[in-house]
Parts: sequence; C-alpha cells; structure tokens
Amino acid sequence: MKVNPNIFKEYDIRGIYPKEINKKVAREIGAVFVRFLGKKKQNIIVGRDLRSSAPKLAKGFIEGAIERGANIIDIGAVTSPMLYYAVSLLRADAGAMITASHNPKQYNGIKMLRGNGEMISGSEIKKFIKNKKIGRVKKGTYKKIDIKKNYFDKVYEDFDLRLMKKIKIPHSFDYDRDRLLIRGKNKKEVRGDIIGAIVADAIAQKKDIIVCDLRCSKAVYEYFRNKGVRVITSKVGHLNIKQAMRKNKAIFGMEITGHYYFKKFHYHESPEFALRKIIEQLNNNPRLNLSEPYPVFKKFHHSGIINIRISNLKSQISNLKEKYQNGAQNTLDGLTVEFSNWWFNIRPSHTEPIVRMVIEANSPKLLEQKKKELMAKIKNAF
Repeated sequence: MKVNPNIFKEYDIRGIYPKEINKKVAREIGAVFVRFLGKKKQNIIVGRDLRSSAPKLAKGFIEGAIERGANIIDIGAVTSPMLYYAVSLLRADAGAMITASHNPKQYNGIKMLRGNGEMISGSEIKKFIKNKKIGRVKKGTYKKIDIKKNYFDKVYEDFDLRLMKKIKIPHSFDYDRDRLLIRGKNKKEVRGDIIGAIVADAIAQKKDIIVCDLRCSKAVYEYFRNKGVRVITSKVGHLNIKQAMRKNKAIFGMEITGHYYFKKFHYHESPEFALRKIIEQLNNNPRLNLSEPYPVFKKFHHSGIINIRISNLKSQISNLKEKYQNGAQNTLDGLTVEFSNWWFNIRPSHTEPIVRMVIEANSPKLLEQKKKELMAKIKNAF
C-alpha cells in the first residue's frame, strides 16, 4: 500500500489519524520494521499510550510484525519510559511505542528502538518502505505481560514513599508520560532546564558528564562547569540527546521541554525518577525554591520557547545570518547567534509544522527589546 512519506520524521513516525496514519499504515510499518531489523527470529516489545486511536494502531502494527515472523510481547497501555525499560529488562531485540508524545490528540505515531536501547529514526524506516522483496515466512507468536510493577520497583528502590505525601509538587505529564511539567508556588510552569538543574545537582558529581539541549540557559552551563561537571551541548530531540549521552557516557541529560534522561535507565527518560529526585532535594533543603532554585539563574533572563509559523525557513535563516553577522554563529541545530549580553536560537520543529525560537539576555529590558527586534526581522523577511 502507499504510505505518506511525510510521516517519517527525524525522531520517529508521526501523522494525523486516520488521514496520514491508521491501522493499515501501522500494519505495513510493523512488517517493514521486521525487515529493517533483519534477524530471522525477533522478540519485539510493543506498548501504547492512552490516545483513543492507539489500540487500533497497536493492533495493526502487531499484526504486520507477526505476519513477518516476529514474536510480539504486548505490554499494553504504558508510558514510553516503561516501554524502554521493558526492552532492556526482557532483553528484547527491539521495541515499538504507539504514541505521538506531546503532539495534539489528532496525531499519533510510533517510536522505535533497538534492543541495545538506541533509538531508530523515522527516516531509517522510510528507506525500507519501498523494499517489496518479501519471501514467505512462518508467523511469529503473541503474548501479553504487565511490566508496570518492575518499572516502579526500579524507580522507587531505596526511597521512602512517605515523602511523596509529605512533599506534594504540582506536576503533570504528556500523553506517553515521558515528559515532566512542574508548576511553582505561583502555579506558573517552571522552565524545564531549571527543573533539570535541580535533578542534575542531585546526581552529578565532579568530573561527571551531563547533556543539555542547546536551548537551555547559559546559567545552567555556568553552574555545572563551576561545580566541575562537564556539560555537553546537543541538538534538540530525544534521539539526539540519547545519542550524545551514550557517546559521552553521560550520567544525565535534559531538554528545556521537560524531558529528563538517566544513565540508570539506559539513557532513556524517567519522569517519575526525576520527580523523586526533586522531592529528595526539597526534603534535604526546605529553603529550595522550585522557580529560582539557585541565585545563578537570576543572572540571565530567558524567553522560553516561542512558536512561530513562517514559510521558507532556509531563506529566513540566511537573512538572520546576514543581519547578525557580528555575533558568534553556529548551525548545530537551526541557527544560534551569540553576543556578549544576549543570544538566540531559531530552528524548525521536527514534530509540528512550526519554527521554535528562544532568546536569552542579561536583563528583562534587553530580552524584550531583542524579542521585538527578531520578530520584526522575521516578519519583514517574507
């Protein structure tokens, strides 16, 4: 069958249900995934999030994989971190999670990983869609198991659960619960890199390595470098963060969007473990303020993520490169330009049809000035 090529993203597979991704498409991808893995006998763990379309997509994917000879272990409705943990615990050959993470409810998709924990991009799977050389194979098997207890035993080992009742933190998760969002005393969402700094401070020691996405505040980098912790800058996205962590043997990784990664969990997210570490930090230091945990964060003023709908991003970036040619520029992910008292990054989203921008400056006034300036330059670039 014909599959829309646009659903194969840099990080995973995502599309609008049922127009772009449905049970038939999921069935085709399940069969293609088995061919991609290349082994004669494969044990594949399959999980799904709580979207209404997830059961149908999971069923289609499982049917396609079994027909191509894969042995499926269905762990049902779980979080993405549980799926990642199950692949490692059960020593499976691969895993597939039916989810579109934080995307709106009309979306759904598939995150995939190898047995060693390495994530598989949608573009890798796309190459196999056109491969129609399919021989006859013996159908695989199917069974269901529950992984939840094993996962939570790992998260809360050596932890006093009474602290969960003693210290209550307003928080929420996204659809597949791989992202932790926390609100401060003013009920305002606390920026993800600030929360990540609290978590990292609980586990990172001198000479350890942590990974931050390039949108994180320079204050985070400054704080941990002063502590003797090496900070690696990564492109945005779970696939990129995990690759950087594995390559550098980092103990922890963070994204400004609330994704927190741990070597302890095979370089994958565990928002529950992150929440546990925050509770432990608050218990050990009652004066700790979630909104501004350390004085160093008062040094810079960060815009947070600004979403912009623009066309022709390449020409926009080229235009910004020229206009800000006096700044230090890099193109690790989109365009980052740094000056002595402010910096910005603009990059395309790989999960939604928008552009994301962050700005940081030494004062609130300068931040607002540069925000207006950049928005005007982008607008005038059409």
